[in-house]
Amino acid sequence: MPGEIGKLVHLKVLNLSTNNFASPPPDALLKCNVLETLLMKENSITGQLPLWIGQLVTLRTLDLSQNKLWGGLPLEYGNLLNLVNMYLWENELSGFLPSEWNGLVNLEILQMGHNYLTGNIPNWLSELPKARDVVFSRNQFYGPASNLTKLIVNGNFTSAISRWLFDCNYLEGDWPTFNVPTVQVKYFSNCWNNETDGCATIGCNQNATQDTPSNCSRIYNCPNFFEERRVSQFIECSPCPPSQFITDGTRCVCGRDRVDKVSKTPVEALIGGVVGGIVVIIFAAILIILICRRKPALKYQQFGRKYEGIGDPWTVPKDLDRFTLQELERATNNFSEEYFIGEGGFGKVYRGVLPDGKVVAIKCASNEGAQGQTEFRNELALLSRLHHRHLCALEGFCDEDGLQLLVYEFMVNGDLHQNLFGKSSLNAAQRFEVAVGIARGLDYLHSFANPPVIHRDIKPSNVLLDEYNVAKLADFGISKATPELHTHISTRPVGTIGYLDPDYFRTNQLTIASDVFAFGIVILELVTGQRVFDTSRLNGINLTDWVIPKFKEGGIHAIIDPRLSETNYDATLFTNLTEVGLKCSKIDRNDRPTMKEVLTILEPYASRALKENSSSLNPKWSTEYFKNKSLFEDSRQFAPNSMNGKPYNSGESSINSHDTNCFSTEASEDLAALKAGFDFEAVFREIL
Repeated sequence: MPGEIGKLVHLKVLNLSTNNFASPPPDALLKCNVLETLLMKENSITGQLPLWIGQLVTLRTLDLSQNKLWGGLPLEYGNLLNLVNMYLWENELSGFLPSEWNGLVNLEILQMGHNYLTGNIPNWLSELPKARDVVFSRNQFYGPASNLTKLIVNGNFTSAISRWLFDCNYLEGDWPTFNVPTVQVKYFSNCWNNETDGCATIGCNQNATQDTPSNCSRIYNCPNFFEERRVSQFIECSPCPPSQFITDGTRCVCGRDRVDKVSKTPVEALIGGVVGGIVVIIFAAILIILICRRKPALKYQQFGRKYEGIGDPWTVPKDLDRFTLQELERATNNFSEEYFIGEGGFGKVYRGVLPDGKVVAIKCASNEGAQGQTEFRNELALLSRLHHRHLCALEGFCDEDGLQLLVYEFMVNGDLHQNLFGKSSLNAAQRFEVAVGIARGLDYLHSFANPPVIHRDIKPSNVLLDEYNVAKLADFGISKATPELHTHISTRPVGTIGYLDPDYFRTNQLTIASDVFAFGIVILELVTGQRVFDTSRLNGINLTDWVIPKFKEGGIHAIIDPRLSETNYDATLFTNLTEVGLKCSKIDRNDRPTMKEVLTILEPYASRALKENSSSLNPKWSTEYFKNKSLFEDSRQFAPNSMNGKPYNSGESSINSHDTNCFSTEASEDLAALKAGFDFEAVFREIL
């Protein structure tokens, strides 16, 4: 969008929806002093939400929905006191809801669904006196569902409220019994938390109408024979177990006490039954004819349908595309060397170009990396359910003729290892964003994946960077199906020396705390620019042994990457980031925080870490949050509301990822350095 648009100083409404803009609107719009409506939905806008929009004090409607915006929610938007409608749904926004937004007293519509927002449901939502349409569906909110009671019962909601949606989140516990203030509340629900077996449905009086305010008090307990197909009429998320639900008083999602049934006469029922039976018979006959005409030797079926493999029939996960070997051969010029990227534990990796021009990365399982058919299918089923901005997305697969190939999105900027230790390096702001991105991805695997996933091999070469340097975790999944998965015990080597949990050598046990340890080491690498092992370091071959005394004696300036010391970096921020890394890399796993607790410390920075087109961190804000905070205090200080105050449980996860190295060209570099410098037993002794 040209900057000249700022010359339209009398512009009140700007509607550029349903176009193909790729960049956010320019700050030249600040010159439009009377702008009231800014609509740019359904474009291809990438990047973070512009902070300067918070200065458009005359703005009444903001719609940036259905784009590709990412990052945190700007605190500055709390200055939009005249804002009535805000639409930011269907983007890739993450982080907490800023408490600074509690002053949006004129806000009526707040639609933030289909993002990656997280944290507890803030109490300030009940302080929006004019809110009538509040939608936070399909996010990652967590915490006790009882918090909603306070919002509903004690909130200042008016009779104008029409929707209050929190479906498809991860709220815990049973929904409490309470009265909904008005029958116009359509529903709110929690359908992605699989911990609840039943649901409590609260409906209004059958005689109430949409125009008659009334308190809802009837409670229905869902029986075991709950009909999921009825839920699908109201909630659009899958899988969606029956949990808690509130209706508008005219329908009930439970199997009994339905109030929308219409009785039919016997004649009507008979006619309906006969007609329905004839239709079913005709449809079945047509289906049988079509099946018989199909070639029995047809090898490839349409995506998502059942096909006959080596074993039993299997349904391809609906979110994956099934490629033929011929398609992938064409995409890689018959897997030629010019398309070769690298090789990891799973096998060789190639860059491929699909017919539509999309570039992908194709992992080909070697004899050592290949799994049995059942294990491979299990991995596909799991990976197809894992979707997060900071996870490398699985696009599809190929299992023709016993081969096993995985097709991933291609990361233009390579991996963190290349960018951190190569000729060109990341600046301070980019390193912080990478740290937060890794933390978000791990928190998703540990807290929101069902069942939880242990990555097992967090290291710079398994952190990929897209064209915007957004960090994405690679090589997450499940290991071979063995009884070890049920005991959390692994008897085969996992991970990479230097990043491997020291407790593993003592217990042969992997937990989510093992990922936290590796994350801490990566943080120290980001801060110092040093490798985890370096034989040239006189005062500590191991990175933590080098960091701790120098950091204690000389502070952040003694360990900071020299390439950053020549630029504008925030010393206070990197001091505390170092403390996070040291806390996570504690020898005793019980002394380490969870990733959710780490995010509670780092997330407040996410929305301010980068200014628009800025190359460094803003030094104005970084000292505020960490003032008088020491991360070496009790780890429960990190997040008083997370884990409900319970001590950290190191054995709470049950699924591991295979130890592969996706898309990395530097996979064996650290290991080669080890072999050249010293023996493994010495390394183990130093770690332990």
